[in-house]
Amino acid sequence: MRRILSGIKTSDMHGFMRFSFCFVAVLFLFIAVNHSPSAADSPQSSAAAPTVTTDSASRVTHNSATLRGTVNAHGLSTTAWFQYRIVDGPSKTTVSPQTVIGTSDTEVSFNIIQLLPGTTYYYRLVAENDAGTVYGDEVSFTTTDMKTSLTTDITAPTGSVSINNGAYRTNSLTVTLELSAADNIGVTGYYFSTSAIPPSPHTTGWTSATPAINYKEDVSYTLSGDDGKNTVYVWYKDASGNISDAASDSIIVDTTPPTITIANPTSGSTYKTTSKTINISGSASDSTSEINNVVWSTGKGKDEMESKTISWNISNVDLLEGDNVITIKATDSLGNTGTATITITYAAGNIPPTVITGHATGITTDFATLTGTVNAEGLSTTAWFQYGTSSESYSHTSSIVNIDSSSVDTPIDNHISGLLAGTTYYYRLAARNSAGAAYGDEMIFNTKPPKGKISGYVMESINGKPIESARIRLKGTKARKKAFKILFSDADGFYEFNELDADTYDIFAIKTGLKSARHEVKLLEGEKNNVEIKLESIQGEEQKKDLIEDKRGTITPHSSPLLQGER
Repeated sequence: MRRILSGIKTSDMHGFMRFSFCFVAVLFLFIAVNHSPSAADSPQSSAAAPTVTTDSASRVTHNSATLRGTVNAHGLSTTAWFQYRIVDGPSKTTVSPQTVIGTSDTEVSFNIIQLLPGTTYYYRLVAENDAGTVYGDEVSFTTTDMKTSLTTDITAPTGSVSINNGAYRTNSLTVTLELSAADNIGVTGYYFSTSAIPPSPHTTGWTSATPAINYKEDVSYTLSGDDGKNTVYVWYKDASGNISDAASDSIIVDTTPPTITIANPTSGSTYKTTSKTINISGSASDSTSEINNVVWSTGKGKDEMESKTISWNISNVDLLEGDNVITIKATDSLGNTGTATITITYAAGNIPPTVITGHATGITTDFATLTGTVNAEGLSTTAWFQYGTSSESYSHTSSIVNIDSSSVDTPIDNHISGLLAGTTYYYRLAARNSAGAAYGDEMIFNTKPPKGKISGYVMESINGKPIESARIRLKGTKARKKAFKILFSDADGFYEFNELDADTYDIFAIKTGLKSARHEVKLLEGEKNNVEIKLESIQGEEQKKDLIEDKRGTITPHSSPLLQGER
């Protein structure tokens, strides 16, 4: 029936409807005379055809419009569609009919395109259910003149944008943009950006919109920024290529959970106690949002909530024998949640100390400082270090450290001396209370290697007579400029340089009335090297040059032979 009616002209339609009305009237009279309603007929008689109202069109442009109306289905599944035409033109039917249910007025709309510019169109809403087909009143609209609007329009659209309905903050990068714009010939597209630089009409990234004089739409958008203030800019354009001024809105993004810190009974992750109850406290903070609440759980069926605060305190937490994992959760005003945990071990009665071996510091050739921590677990405790040159075989112990009956980690450090240079040492921290002894993990350190030495005698080259008070300068090639050692030979001509690192050294010896001598000595790590220095007689002018060279600390090749003794 629907398809038949759509092809009938208006004039013919009126005649057809008069005929149909008379036929239906006679038919109902016949049924009324020959059929009496029964109980079985009552449900069918209550069914009603839909009620239809054709409303005015919206978003009318030169080639498109949105047809609108309302339908009441009266409880039956109803199909609704529009018929539209131009004067004396064939009737057209909208595609994709809309299904309407329920017993209240329901808005329906269809967008039609490929219309003729500057043309009047007539349309009506049609609805059909099992009780019949109903037609709304015919209404008209006129499309705009495209030629006139496109050639003369210089008015840009105006518009606005709102993020999440004007919300101040969000914990999601995906937001909803409420777009709103108006234009005298119709908004045809929009452009998003996080930059305030305006686009051109041909910039890649424009999104087409159904042309509308008053355009409104909600669009899902993913922000590109990180936590903090994010701003979105929107431009609108019309069919003439006019672009609006930038509309913008900002929102604070906060996806970072609060930071929660446990301060007491310890800032560490574990704690041992012989007490049945314990107090736990700490703080919570958030860089962007407020702390909404702090929730804690024992992991053993106990959950409680603290008030809205950045400083929290949990009093008299009941502990069960063994490990109790306490979880603290802080939630900010946007729903972001941060977590911190501490494992509290409860043991009825006394328990041995908790011991952690630390790193060795201040290591020299014969000295080191050993470190660690001891938790006395509420009992008077002594602590010491065990060390030796073999793993798990400790031939030495450090001095004893006394610790009071606390239940917190106490730093321990102990100085040991008399060590062997260039040697690997193994050590661990030990502690004892009335409940027993405990030992930390074994650690190692290496003493620094021994220092080297260069020594020898200064003598006259002809007769071998010792030379007293000869000035001897020692400089390593790795040392900084002018960083050298100076000494004088004794009455026997003896000299000695100690505490030397592995290096190549330059030895320069000078004595008034004698020719200077220079030697190069390569000293290995911990090596002892003997070098004899022989000086020859010299004239006054040459001696003067040697004095200048010694003063400057310059190094020049010399013909004196390299004399190395036993190494």
